[in-house]
Order: sequence, then structure tokens, then C-alpha cells
Amino acid sequence: MSIFFTSDLHFGHEKAISHTNRPFTDVEEMNRVLIENINETVGWKDELWILGDFSHRINKEEAQVLRKQIKCKHVHLVYGNHDKNYEGTGTFQSTQYYKELKTEYGRFVLFHYPIADWNAKHYGTVHLHGHIHSTGEYNRRNLERKADELFAEGHTAKDSALSYRIYDVGVDANDYKPVSLEKIAELMGVSRAEKEVPSTNPLTK
Repeated sequence: MSIFFTSDLHFGHEKAISHTNRPFTDVEEMNRVLIENINETVGWKDELWILGDFSHRINKEEAQVLRKQIKCKHVHLVYGNHDKNYEGTGTFQSTQYYKELKTEYGRFVLFHYPIADWNAKHYGTVHLHGHIHSTGEYNRRNLERKADELFAEGHTAKDSALSYRIYDVGVDANDYKPVSLEKIAELMGVSRAEKEVPSTNPLTK
């Protein structure tokens, strides 16, 4: 099983095409291509984390029809500012506003919005987000930065060469496709051998 991330699909949102300069002629094409891209990338037994804004400007029933077209059993939603409340509907395997995901590459902090500081950032944890509809340049620029330049007061990096481990998983920054855990880890130089840092966040207990 592999883990994948995406965000800001905005299924059903016609104006998303013009607002974010998406290469689609209409909302039907956008919905179809985004679903095809997911199904060509993510397998049935894989795990897909959607970090917000699954749909916009359509009702819950229409959004659920689109979700059923995604051929992946394990789809999780971290709520964004445009999402309906899907709790108890069975649409997603899990729903939450914030998640700290333990992986073979260490902890990943999942939130719809980009934040300046996150749990155990100075130890090298990775923050994945969406919301800002960035281009690929945003991620490329962050991969070149060093985290010790960007810590909140009172935090010191465990390693002066620690990379700035923040990544926009939104479709607009990733060729309209989900991005894998392995690819993000490779881009950031995160090794499987890195030791897990105990969480001090009560939300993850």
C-alpha cells in the first residue's frame, strides 16, 4: 500500500478554472480529468489524503457521486474552508480538521492551510497543506530554503542544514495529480531511518 496526497480539487466549481488558470474548457472536463488522474495514480488498496476543498458550489449529494468515481477504498478528508460536513455519511474513510500522520519517513502534519510553525518542525517533521493554489514554483522555492532561517522564537534546529519541510499538495502545484509520500520524502531528503519524534500535541493523543 502506498500513501498519496492531494488538495483543492474544487469539483463542480466552474470559476476554479479561470481563478487558477486551469487548462480545462469547462467544469465537466475538469471533474473528469481530475478523477482520471487520481485513478491512474492511486490504486484501490492505496491511501489517499485530500487536504481540503474536495468540492465547491455543488451540494453534498453531487459531491458524493463524484467521490464514488474515485477507485480507491481508503480516501480521507482533512476539511478545507469549502467542504461540506461528511461525518457519519461513509463518503470518506475518515474526516478531520487536522492530522498528524505517522509514516515510515516520520511524522507528517496535515492541515488545509499553510502554517508558519508546526509540531516538531525543528526536528524535521513535514507539513503538507493546500488552500493557496500555488504553482510548482512555490514548492521548488521552499525546497531550496533552510528551516533554521524560519523558526519561531525559542526553537532551534537540530541540524543547521535542515531543509524547510513544507509542501503544497494541491492539484495546481502538482500537474493536477496526487503526489506520493515517497516523492515528497525524496524531494526533501527525508530518510526512512530518521527517528520518530514523540508528539507533544494533545490533538494527536
